[in-house]
Amino acid sequence: MFKREKAPMSQKEIQPTWEYLTRQEIILRRNRSVCRIIQPVGSIIFLWNLLLATCNVAMYFLGEYLSDIPILPALVENLPRESLAGTLIFSLCFAYLIPLANSGIVALIYWLTYRKKIPKTVEPLVGTEAQCARALTNKAESVYALRKEIPLWSIYLETGILTALSAIPILLACLKVVGGDTPAALEIGLYSLALLVVLFVLFWVYAVLFKLFSLLNALFYFSPSQWTYYELYQKLDVYWESVDAQEYARRAEQRRIQEEKKLLNRWKNKTPESEK
Repeated sequence: MFKREKAPMSQKEIQPTWEYLTRQEIILRRNRSVCRIIQPVGSIIFLWNLLLATCNVAMYFLGEYLSDIPILPALVENLPRESLAGTLIFSLCFAYLIPLANSGIVALIYWLTYRKKIPKTVEPLVGTEAQCARALTNKAESVYALRKEIPLWSIYLETGILTALSAIPILLACLKVVGGDTPAALEIGLYSLALLVVLFVLFWVYAVLFKLFSLLNALFYFSPSQWTYYELYQKLDVYWESVDAQEYARRAEQRRIQEEKKLLNRWKNKTPESEK
C-alpha cells in the first residue's frame, strides 16, 4: 500500500485552522475535566451496582445457599427475579443506567458551564506569515498535549476488586454445601477447583462489562483521536519551517549537528582493522 502524500498548508487555511484550534482547546479542557470526574466516580458506582446485580442473579440460582450469608443477600432481597430473562435484564439495567445517568448529569453541567466560553467568532490571527505559522504550530502542539491528557481508563483494577468481593459469598456458599460431616480431601479439592474456575470466568465477564461501561462513559467526553491532532500539528510544523527562513536555518543546523554525532558514534563503535 502506497502512502498518500498530504497536501501542504495553504494561506487560505490559516484563519479556519486557527479558529478550529482555538475552539478545540476549550472543548478539550472541558472533556479532560469531565473524564477525570465521571470515570472514577462512575466506576465506583458501577462496581457496587454490578456487585448487587451479581448477587441478585446468584440468588435466582442459589437462593437456598446464599440466604444465610450476611449483608449482600439482604440488600437484594426486594429486587425482582421472577424469571431468568427478567433477572438478567433488570440486573444489567440496574448496573448500567444509574452510573451512566450520574455521568450524564455531570457532563451536562460542564457542557452548560463551558458553552459560553466557546467563542462563536475568533479574533483573526495577525502578523507576518512566519509569525502566524509559529502561532498555529504552538497552538496545535498545545491542543495535542491536552488530548493526550484525556486518559484511556483502565478497567482491570476494578475488575479484580469486584472479582475478589464476589469470591466471598461464593466461598461461603461452598463452605455451606461442604459443611456437615468432615469432608474428604478430594471433595475439598473439587470444590476449590470449581471455585477457581468460577472466579476466572467471572473475572473476564466483569472485564467485558467494565470495558463496555468505560466506552459508554467515554461518549460523554468524546474527542477526536490523538492521531488526528498529531497529524495537524505535523502539517503545521512543516508549514512553519517552509515559510520561516530563520526557523529553517535553525533546524538545518540541528540536523547537521545530529548527523555529525551519529557519524561520530559509528566511528567510535567501529572495530579497528587490527582487531579483526
